[in-house]
Amino acid sequence: MPKRADLSDTFCPVGRSAELLGDRAVLLILRDLFFGNRRFEIIAANTGLGPQLVSARLKRLLVEGVVERRAYQERPVRHEYRLTAKGKDLFDVLYAMRNWAERWAYAPDETGGGPAMRYFHRACGADVGTAIVCPGCGEPLRYGDLKGEPSPALKAEQAARVG
Repeated sequence: MPKRADLSDTFCPVGRSAELLGDRAVLLILRDLFFGNRRFEIIAANTGLGPQLVSARLKRLLVEGVVERRAYQERPVRHEYRLTAKGKDLFDVLYAMRNWAERWAYAPDETGGGPAMRYFHRACGADVGTAIVCPGCGEPLRYGDLKGEPSPALKAEQAARVG
């Protein structure tokens, strides 16, 4: 396989962000962290990625300052991963990817007639669809503002992957 070009020192902002976010494993790990899954085993199970790959990508996210690692148990020592402010700022990127996919990535009725993931604004309860501003109250949607509800098709896929 040809060696990938290193874009870490380019002045192009898309190239710089692609250097980190152009990795499918990184995106899936970030998705899980945005859903509040902080523990290694849960992230590995939900993403379907091997433990070595999850470990390597979490280390990279640590080095990049996107996540931080905190101990949640002393014996044996176990850690969880939490998004930093830098990581939380990636919410808009992943939310835009989700919105694009909801519109373009599925065959008609593939998700059961609705979106694969329905989001509700925590503050007012409105179904936000793919909006970036809440249609119920007009507030811009940011990290932590949404509560997700997976479709039956997505729930079944997640259960099969974990169980």
